[in-house]
Amino acid sequence: ELDFTELSILAQKLTAQCNHSGSYKPRPSSHPEVWAEGRQELCETLPYFRAYHGGGYSTEGYARGFMFDKSAHDRDYMDSTVVISRAGGGMVRNKDSGEMVLRGNQGETSQVKSLRNSMRYFNPVVIITGADNPKAPSKPPYAYNVLDYFKPTHIWSEKSQGKVFVRYRFEKFNPGKPSWWSPKDFEEQIILGALPPPVTLCCKICHQDTDQVYLQGWMCLHSPCSAFWKLPDGSEPEEAELLYDVRFLKQKTTWPNEGDIYPLAPSGVELSGLSIPGEDSSVALWGGMVCTDCGRCNSRLSWMGWECGNAACSFTRKPPHTLIPATTLREPFFPLSSSPTLSRDLHAPNIQLHVSFKHGYRINRFTIPGIDGFVAHLVANKPIVEESGGPNEMFEELQQNDIGLRRRPLGTGMIKGESYTRHFSVNYGMPYKFIAATASESFDGAASAITKTRTRLNWASKMMAQDAHQEFNEVLALGYFEEQRMNYHDDGEFGLGPTIATLSLGAPGTMRLRMKARHYLGVSKEGVYNDALPKPGCYNYEMRLASRTELENLKAAATGKDYRARLKTISKELNLKTGGTARDSITMTLGHGDIVIMHGAEIQQYYEHAVEHGGKLRFALTCRYIDPESLGEADKPKYEVKPDIRVYDGSRL
Repeated sequence: ELDFTELSILAQKLTAQCNHSGSYKPRPSSHPEVWAEGRQELCETLPYFRAYHGGGYSTEGYARGFMFDKSAHDRDYMDSTVVISRAGGGMVRNKDSGEMVLRGNQGETSQVKSLRNSMRYFNPVVIITGADNPKAPSKPPYAYNVLDYFKPTHIWSEKSQGKVFVRYRFEKFNPGKPSWWSPKDFEEQIILGALPPPVTLCCKICHQDTDQVYLQGWMCLHSPCSAFWKLPDGSEPEEAELLYDVRFLKQKTTWPNEGDIYPLAPSGVELSGLSIPGEDSSVALWGGMVCTDCGRCNSRLSWMGWECGNAACSFTRKPPHTLIPATTLREPFFPLSSSPTLSRDLHAPNIQLHVSFKHGYRINRFTIPGIDGFVAHLVANKPIVEESGGPNEMFEELQQNDIGLRRRPLGTGMIKGESYTRHFSVNYGMPYKFIAATASESFDGAASAITKTRTRLNWASKMMAQDAHQEFNEVLALGYFEEQRMNYHDDGEFGLGPTIATLSLGAPGTMRLRMKARHYLGVSKEGVYNDALPKPGCYNYEMRLASRTELENLKAAATGKDYRARLKTISKELNLKTGGTARDSITMTLGHGDIVIMHGAEIQQYYEHAVEHGGKLRFALTCRYIDPESLGEADKPKYEVKPDIRVYDGSRL
């Protein structure tokens, strides 16, 4: 048995080990088995941590993993076998100090309930430390470092600065396995279970058993109880004086499955070897992979396979592709024939629809009230997709050639490390910088599917836009594996022509158009009124339109300060809300060989579109005219973008 003084000395030594300041932390004793330099590559690779924000990941009612990085409570603790942390969530930034603080009392959140399930069912969780974790006992070598599997053993409540918050204790699942994060040349002072068990008492008020967590004395740690967070004399402890009871800290919890070995690096996805079309473009095949040589998590950035992002590593893996024959793209409930294909498009009541049939296409032409322009969906039939050099051959050619498709960096800076698109892309012709900057290649030497797309879409655009058509000088090729998509965006960048045309090849896609939130709501998230001309279909359209004359007169007569002040007050007078989005105005189901044409700058100014697809593999080839003079000198191509010399005439079908 140890007396209070001995327990106190041990507690101070243990807590000192995880309170080194960042630059003075000792080196770790070894190297993490799994690590990452970015949040996206971590979440795309590891099944036990897929939370792009926050420090906890739970799914299907169970906690799977926890990450501890920059933010930590003063009483958080980490050594080679034990981790104590506060529960995640409920934090806000203090306006004065800039630090994250509790918004209010913390209760039984979904994360807490999920962790309780993991405890009941003996499911270990994985703990990850970030490079900025102030409680790490050594200096983590990478941005994200996987520690190991841990048993969640205790959940209780405490108080901090007058607010209730929830605490967790984790204990290493296999304590005999070396802990790479232990400081180099460090000798463990107390192994798990070496001390007497902690003091456990039953509260006389709520009748809940609780371990003594701190040396200052036993307290009920059940927050609804009237005796909660009170020492035996009825007083609350001084937070600055609290010391862990090492008997609680270093106790060993026995689990019936603790001898089992769970892998930290998920096994690499293997193909069946049966040459199944679409198997190599499934969700599992575009997720991340742990490098078998160095342990880094890697997103799949190349259409051809995985490449380790560690500059000191040369690992690659390129799974073989099984051709998806174009003949297998037939949809059983929507068969193609030589007659016009049945429509599956939908539109809102205020959208005007004109249907025509021309050159084998069903043409659904949508006009949006108040918008100068149109959206046209040219639905292909069987002769169109099967024509020589047409969609069927183009789809198969794109599968058999490496055209340079890659997932491109977004550069948003919303999470640590690089963020990448959820689709693959490559640009041909005039350079185009949209949501993600995409490498551009010359049309010279491009796959014939690329140049045929340009010619085919030039023909379709001229048919629909007539004299307003400008010859396209760019093709953006997008590739989608299973469940990949492009979120809502617009194509209204400076220097683009008024017409955008897209050819869809492969699995069916769904394209949705809706009014942008700032135009639909008429107000920013900060409550500032959007003084752009309101369009029919927006929220509170009539009142916003009536107020426009007043705003125009005020803008002409008043100072800029007075005008900006009025923009803040008018949104309240018009009862405009700052949250929400518009409903989809147009929904188009894009089949193999279909063409979509969006004509008119106002469509891109006021509306945005998103694309999903419902199969294993799809290509979307989009053409634009890009004014060369809109590009900076550094962005202009080093090659000549020549006129389209191919000839395609869809009217001959």
